[in-house]
Amino acid sequence: MNAHAKETRALKVETRRLFVEAVDSLHQSGTGDVVFGGMVEEDSVAVEAVAGADKDLLSTLIVSTGRGLGGRAMTEGTPQLTRDYEIDPLITHHYDEEVLGEGIRVLVAVPTLHGGEVTGMVYCGHRADYNAAAPQTGDLVRRVRQLSVDLARLGYRQEPRGPVKEEPLYPDLDPSGREALRHTYAELRAIRSGIVDEETREKLTGIEARLADILSGHNPESFQTPVPAVRLSPRETDILSHVALGWPNARIAEALSLRESTVKSYLNTAMVKLSARTRHEAVSIARSSHVLP
Repeated sequence: MNAHAKETRALKVETRRLFVEAVDSLHQSGTGDVVFGGMVEEDSVAVEAVAGADKDLLSTLIVSTGRGLGGRAMTEGTPQLTRDYEIDPLITHHYDEEVLGEGIRVLVAVPTLHGGEVTGMVYCGHRADYNAAAPQTGDLVRRVRQLSVDLARLGYRQEPRGPVKEEPLYPDLDPSGREALRHTYAELRAIRSGIVDEETREKLTGIEARLADILSGHNPESFQTPVPAVRLSPRETDILSHVALGWPNARIAEALSLRESTVKSYLNTAMVKLSARTRHEAVSIARSSHVLP
């Protein structure tokens, strides 16, 4: 066995260990009645760890992209939840025998991510109804986010892209001026989120884009704006643009006319996508990935 093969084998052993530890820990802490998961290989998730199962139905499960709840989570790169698995019309039901065979009613699928790429999946199944299961979902997302970080440290990361070095096009923009523009950028996003008229929204979007170009040091007439390395939803970008100003969740919720719990949910999802451990790290990664100016 050559050195590369040994390294690949060692990596697989270590990733399986991390999944086993995470799955066991989530089950022992009561996050789910049945917890299982595994890494993505060739557009499929091969379940490598199971805890809390009464039958041997899930240990050999292979979930393909686009099939079932986990398949949807792989396609969209975001956590997915079904409140009543058996009758949910929005999933494909390819894996009913395995899931319903364990008596699972509520199922949550949370992807591990690095740089916006899905690297694995953790499922939490609940045999009780949704009201009993709902309080556990926040803790599940947070802990899978940490698993994403641990997996990335093992080498499941995208190849780094060499930075494009350009002379600053706005050398007279001092730090205070740049910070003022970031406040303006966040304020515009907050205003745009409440605008119904499509023409007005497009105009505000154009202004936001110009501000982003200025803050990033790019001249849209001479240089192509970098393509973001991570894809965040508009709402996730709204939330992060305000986190970048140092605002707490309550203030962000007030500015965007959202519930504070909704802000937390969007922020958690953005942090998972960015493989960030803290909100401040999420802002830093988002800027370096050209998601935020």
